[in-house]
This record gives sequence, structure tokens and C-alpha cells, in this order.
Amino acid sequence: MTEQVRQPLLRNGYALVLNSGTTALLGMGFWVLAARRFTVEEIGVGSALVAALALLSTIAQLNLANVLVRFLPTAGRNTARVIAGCSLASGSAAVVVGVVFLTGARWWAPTLPLNTHDLRLDVWFVVALVLWCLFVLQDGALSGLRQSDWVLGKNTAHGVLKLCALLVPVIALSSYGVFLAWTIPVAAILVAVGLVMVRRLVPAHVARTASLAQPVAPRQIVRFASFDYVVALVGTGLTSALPLVVLETSGAATAAYFTLAWSISYSLYLVSRSMATSLLVEGAGDVSRLGEYSYRALVHTSAILAPLVAATVLLAPVLMRMFGEEYAAEGSTVLRLLALSALPSAVVVVYSAVERVRKRMLRLVVVTVSINATALALIWVLLRTHGLPGLGVAWLGTQTVAAALLLATTLGPMWVPHLQGRMASWLVRVASDARSDAHRRAQGRLLERHYPELAATLGLDPAWQVQRVFPTVGDVAVAEVGGAVSKAILKLALTDRGSDALLASCRAVDALSSDPRVDGWAGLLPRTLAIGRDSGRLVVLERRVVGRDGRDVIAQAPDDIPVSTVLGDISSLHRRTGRTAVMDAPLLGSWVDEPVALLETWLDPTAPPGATGGLRTLLRHGWQGRTVTLSWTHGDLAPGNVVFSGEGRRTAGIIDWERARADGMSELDRTHFLLTARMLREDRELGSLVCELVRRPELGAGGLGDPALVLLAWLDHVVGIVSKSDRFPPNGFWAARNVHPVLRQVGSMT
Repeated sequence: MTEQVRQPLLRNGYALVLNSGTTALLGMGFWVLAARRFTVEEIGVGSALVAALALLSTIAQLNLANVLVRFLPTAGRNTARVIAGCSLASGSAAVVVGVVFLTGARWWAPTLPLNTHDLRLDVWFVVALVLWCLFVLQDGALSGLRQSDWVLGKNTAHGVLKLCALLVPVIALSSYGVFLAWTIPVAAILVAVGLVMVRRLVPAHVARTASLAQPVAPRQIVRFASFDYVVALVGTGLTSALPLVVLETSGAATAAYFTLAWSISYSLYLVSRSMATSLLVEGAGDVSRLGEYSYRALVHTSAILAPLVAATVLLAPVLMRMFGEEYAAEGSTVLRLLALSALPSAVVVVYSAVERVRKRMLRLVVVTVSINATALALIWVLLRTHGLPGLGVAWLGTQTVAAALLLATTLGPMWVPHLQGRMASWLVRVASDARSDAHRRAQGRLLERHYPELAATLGLDPAWQVQRVFPTVGDVAVAEVGGAVSKAILKLALTDRGSDALLASCRAVDALSSDPRVDGWAGLLPRTLAIGRDSGRLVVLERRVVGRDGRDVIAQAPDDIPVSTVLGDISSLHRRTGRTAVMDAPLLGSWVDEPVALLETWLDPTAPPGATGGLRTLLRHGWQGRTVTLSWTHGDLAPGNVVFSGEGRRTAGIIDWERARADGMSELDRTHFLLTARMLREDRELGSLVCELVRRPELGAGGLGDPALVLLAWLDHVVGIVSKSDRFPPNGFWAARNVHPVLRQVGSMT
């Protein structure tokens, strides 16, 4: 724990979590005392005034608190100017928003006692709104300055002072005492902390971060703030508006029950938001470690949240009974549901921080709007039909589904490299198998839907049907077709890229079949039976090679005879068509520079900096001047592209020649097959195997002891995969397990 606290991400995160915990405890104490001093209706109205203040503050802050968190770590000498500009903008907006809200309060919040008869309350409401906006902005500034301890101190002071304010006779006797006690202490704290920032904290930050300073362009801030503002309005705005929704839908008493349950559960939400704030600060300073930071942030958040959520669910009636028996009777169930939702919500909150660091604000807006629009619609329906428990079910369900989708699509792939152990491997395998199975099923439905047209195009027997769909990597759907028994293999291109691959395979097979040098060997090639087009997509029918799948044979073989058999057959092709060459500048450009450039184009900007440069340097150094054999090569020789005879001791066919080359490097064919066969037998990912062989060449017995050769075969494989289909993004599971680990390994060696 001591080592963790020394790390800025966790030190600041824990400080903010402690701030949230302290605020929650003091907040609970505030509501317990308020419930003893005011009626249920006064609690309902007072809590609604506080909720209105929070909602309008969300609007008037322009979400500039996140701007301060995101940009202050590298603002340098512009720190004070950024803080002042944000404060002026938010304060001015607060005045406008407050006056507009008061003017129309009779229409959009008729239950609130505003713009009715008490001018003093109206004026104080606007003043309090300005103060609260600046108060929240001050938290963002302190977090951006890496002074999270001060956030804890000022919010603790606010919690204590508002609790004490309830004991002041003038406030305690007022019908609006809850609102007054909440807002009056803000002014003194705001001024005191502001003086400390101006005199000490800001100058110290400027001096400490001078080497990290980056230009702060107003246009950059405006772009970030504008998108993030929408996120805040939709996200934070909804959570702030929920008490108002309940008040207008179900009355003051129900609003009181909900508000107190929400105040307890919301304190759990603050744990993840606190850690996400620290993630935003640290991630902005080192984007390349965002995957590691975000994973650690969620792990530590979950470790804190899990016992708190369990305790809240178990003790919900006890906690609500502190406010009174009627609160326990009406609010315990919704408290349990809201508390459970804090766990999936943590995933959503961490995702939001990740997208803010990446500055992918439009995507964040779309996700946030989708989640909260769905939640609001469900709440509106279920609150009316099932009361507060219905609201809790709607909120929990929405957060859970959103978390599952975000883990599967964005966060999970980022975190895969940081997962360790058998459980991690199992999870990755399950996810990959599920995605592959879904892709295969989709291809099967497509083939069955288009099969009549395809059969007519190729002149197939009308009695034939699609019998089995094979999993594929590229943009080509592949299936067995036939009648009582399988007769042929049908291949349908799904994209232009798939058409190019099928065409390349057919041309390679035709060229090899007609090459006199491979007479006798050509029996291992697939035979093209028919070629056509359907709606512009290439369709190919091939002779089905009868035999056993190479993956099954090699995985189950007690010896290396199947592997040696394939290597012997492919080496025969290399000898028949090969010539020796020296790796000079043109060949290095073709086999090293061009593939590395393609890899750079494909890679995500968050890839480890300089990794591809190190890969290029390492490969050029390892291959400069070496003698190689250039010959016809398969280009993707792997167990899945080999068919064995029934006994598994003879090669019956080698299929899928779309990456074949007449001037390929024979060494890569053999190395690629050895790598994929070893992956199959050891049940591991290519990235893990390559890292091990590069780090410890002595483990590469049997032809895998040359790190330069292993790396070049890996590079050729990766470029082949990413050029086949868009199904393998640089931030996906496959890249996380097979590309980024190797790049990090190379980076550590150069």
C-alpha cells in the first residue's frame, strides 16, 4: 500500500476517494439531523432546491472543471490565466442561467418556492448558484494542480459547516433551512482556499511543471469543452435532475424518500468519479500508459466499492431508518438497487475518462446520450408503474448493459495486455471465441440467403445446399456445399478486399499449376471449378480436398511427423522454384521498411512511442547482408491451411494461396508454420510466443532460435492480418494480445 500511495495516479485517486467518503459521511449526518428538525415535505422541497442548484450549476459551469483537470497539468505559465478565464466564464453563465430559471420557474418547476413571494430567497438562489459553480471549479483546479489533499480539506470543511448551520436558530426555524444550511458556508470556504491557490499552490505548480508545459490554444480548449459540456449536461444533468423528476411525478414525500436513498448511493458513485479524475490528470500527462492507468484505476475502484456496495445492500433498512421509519419502509429497496448500480457505473465513468484523455469527444457524447436517454425513458415508465423500485431497476439495468458493451468494445481490448494468469487467458479466449462464432453465424446466414443466386451464377446442382460454414480471418465467407455428401468449397467475397484476395489466390494457383518446375508437386494445390460474380462480389468454387483439418492432426499428434511432413513438402516447392539473393537495400525496403510503414499506418496513436522505429532498426540490422532464398511461397502457411490424409501422416492439400508470391522468402514460410504449429500445441497467443522467443532465443529449438527471423515472420503475419479485414482494429483484443506486447518487447531492446 505504501508503494501504491507513492504513485501519483493512486495517491491523488485515494485522496479524492477519501474526500468523497468524508463528504458522504458528513452528508449523511446532515440529512439525518435535517430529518429530525424538518418535516418530510420541507425535506422534499429543500432537497429539490439543492437538486435544482446542482442541475443549474451543471449548465452554468460549462463543464470547465474538466477543462481545468485536463489542461492544467501541462499549462505551465498559463495556469493562472486558464483558471481565471474559466472562473469568469462560469460565474457569468451562472448569473444568466439563474435569472432565466427564476423567470420561468412557474412553468418548469411549479413545485419549487421560487419567483413567488420571497424576493430574498430568489436573490440568494442566484448568488448561491454563482458561488456553487466557482466552488466546483475550484475542485477541478485543485485536482489539475495535483493538490487533491486540498479538495479533501475544503469539502470536509463544507460538510462540517453545513452541519453546524442546521443548529443556527435562524436557519433551523426557516422553511428553507435545508437549502440555506447547504449554501451559506460555501462563500467563506471559496475565498479562503482561493487565497491559498493564488499565493502558493499556483506558483508552485508552475515551477514544478515547467519542463512539461505545452501551449494552451483557446481553440483546443473550446473544442474539448464544447463536447464535454454536452456529456456533462446529459450525464451529470440527469443525475442532478432525478430528485426533480421524482418530485414532479410522485410528489414531495416520495421525492424525500428518493433523495435520501440517492444521497447514500451517490456517495458510492463518487468513489469511481474520484479515481477517474486522477486518471484524467495522469493520463493527460502520459497517453501511452492510458491502458495501464485505466485498468489500475478500475481495479482499485472495484476493490473499494465492492465491500461498500455489499454493506449498503445488506444494511439498507438500517441506513434508511436513521432518517425515520417511513424512510426505511419506502426507500430501502431503491437504495439497494441504486447501490448495486455503482459497480457497473464505475466502468462507464472510467470509459469517460479514457475518451477525454484521447480527446475522442464526439464518441463520448454519443455514448453518454445513448445511455442516459435510455435510462430516462425507462425511469419515466417504470417510476409511474412500479414506483421507486421501478426507478432503481431502470437505473441498474441501463448501467449494467452499458458497462458490458463498453468492456467488450473499448476497455477490454485496452486492458488485455495487463491481465495475467489463467483466468485472464480464459476470459480472452471466451471473448474471442464468442466473436468468431458470431462472425461465422452471420456469414452462414448471408450465404444461405444468397445461395440460390450463387448457385445459379456458378451453375451448381439445384439439389446442393450449404452444409457447413468455416471460420475465416479475412473478408471472405467459406462453406462446404453439396448434396448427400460435401462436393465443393464455396467462397464468397464480402468486400472489395475479399474479392482481391480470392482473385490473388486463383491467379497464384493457376500460375503454379502451369509452372513446369512444380510438375508432380501441383497435386497439393486446390483446383478451381468455377468463378463468377454476384452483385459485384467475386464467387469461387473449389474442389474440396478430402482429408483431416491440419489443426486437429497437429494438435493431437504424439510426435512431430505431421509438422516435418508439411515442412518437407513446402521445402520441395522452395527448392524447385528458388534462387539465392543477398538482402540489399531494395530487398530490405520490400521486406522491412514497407511492412513497418503499413504497421505504422494501422496502429492506434496510443501505441508505445518509437516502437515501430525500434522494430525497423532491429530488423534492418539483423537482415542486412544475409543470404536468403527467394521462391514461390504460400505466404500464410499454418495448420489451418493444410489438409492431411486420413492417417495424418501425408499432406493431402495446401489451401488458401491469396498471399502467395513468386519471389517470397522461403525462410518466412517455414518459420510462420513453425510458429503457428507451436501456438496450437502450447495453446497460446502469437504475441506471447514471439516475445518469449525474442527475449530468450535458446527456447527456439527446431528453427525458431533466430530472433530476427521470428520477428520478420511475425511482422509479415500481422501485416497480412490487418490487410485482410477491418475486423482487427489496433485497439482490439487481437492487437492487444499479439501486436502491442511485441512492440513493447522490441522497444525495451532498442
